[in-house]
Amino acid sequence: MKQRRYDINSPAELLATLVVMFPAFASEFDDEDGEPATYHEVIRQLTPVITTYLRDTPTQVEAFCNLVNALVCAGGDKENAISTCLLEHASQVKVRNTIRPYLSSAAKQELR
Repeated sequence: MKQRRYDINSPAELLATLVVMFPAFASEFDDEDGEPATYHEVIRQLTPVITTYLRDTPTQVEAFCNLVNALVCAGGDKENAISTCLLEHASQVKVRNTIRPYLSSAAKQELR
């Protein structure tokens, strides 16, 4: 599978990308203003439901992990959000074993 490059420049772009991957997330994302204020807000709301979205196909898991890897690689708020809100809680939300094979070495360092 060809790896897609993700160039996420705002929390709203991250949300839009996730909604394309997981259409049900559009109705589950809860924000009074309509647009997320932070990357943390988006990932924090995705984390509890991510296992339900990653049940379909390995291709979908790989695409999601490509996004995770891109956020880790980007550094700053993007890396902090994906690391602290998802990767550090991967075992708790029972997604660790599903995503681990597709993560970059930098992302695996944050995986718990």
